[in-house]
Amino acid sequence: MREVRAIQVAIACSIIGTVTKFTVGAITGSMSMISSAVDSVGDLFVSLVNLLVVRYASVGPDEDHNYGHEKIEGLGAMFEGGFILAAAAFIAYEAVHKALVKEITHDTTLGLFVMLPILAMTFATVLYLRKVAKATGSLVVKSDALHYMTDVWVNVGVIVSLGLVKLTGKPIVDTFVSLVIAAYMIFSSLKVVREGFDVVMDKSLEPDVVAQVQALLAGCERIESFHDFRTRRGRIPHVDFHVVVPADMNAQAIHDLFLDLQTQVRGIVGVSTRVLMHADPSHAR
Repeated sequence: MREVRAIQVAIACSIIGTVTKFTVGAITGSMSMISSAVDSVGDLFVSLVNLLVVRYASVGPDEDHNYGHEKIEGLGAMFEGGFILAAAAFIAYEAVHKALVKEITHDTTLGLFVMLPILAMTFATVLYLRKVAKATGSLVVKSDALHYMTDVWVNVGVIVSLGLVKLTGKPIVDTFVSLVIAAYMIFSSLKVVREGFDVVMDKSLEPDVVAQVQALLAGCERIESFHDFRTRRGRIPHVDFHVVVPADMNAQAIHDLFLDLQTQVRGIVGVSTRVLMHADPSHAR
């Protein structure tokens, strides 16, 4: 399963990053490095949870869940966003605390040497997660890609911080960069939570996508009109509508119409889209 493999790659990236950053952070005393290590711990924990979520979401419909288990991905994304938010608050607290007690950052050369390959590894992980998310439509993998993109910017911030501290000799730069990292993490976490909430609450598809599907239906010559149009986003998007057809259209023609519209809707929304169509006979004679 591609989603599972993608999450496993993310877990491996988190383990390497966590161990390396904590080790170097302890040696150099860099708060921005330790902040990034804390973020990597969050990455690891969240990816482990996401692995369980992806496995559960792939379970098909059963007697108690007739529509499947895909919505758990929305809950997983909300959890992931909440964890990022908590990690950001911890980083901000520690950065201010170290500045107040005037804890000194030691030599930053080692940190700079280590962070560059970690940055490259994390960015490669983001590209892979994005590719899988686009191919599968998995919200959890998409959220993990956003999460690790946050980690890329965190790593960039750490490199900038270490470089500036080395050039200026002023540890306060480390505190400032850590606070910027925390602020960015908060911004990213709120976006992840909102996306998960939208799935749980059955938010409709993006307005431009809705407009394309409605234009498709309006331009279909085999139907007179359509109504009760509804959509919802998620790992398996839904498009549901009623069409008014000529009263003399037989069942085979209606079936063929549905298959044709289903193919075209999936071409707009995605191949995993669940399309539901109800045909109403025209009252015109």
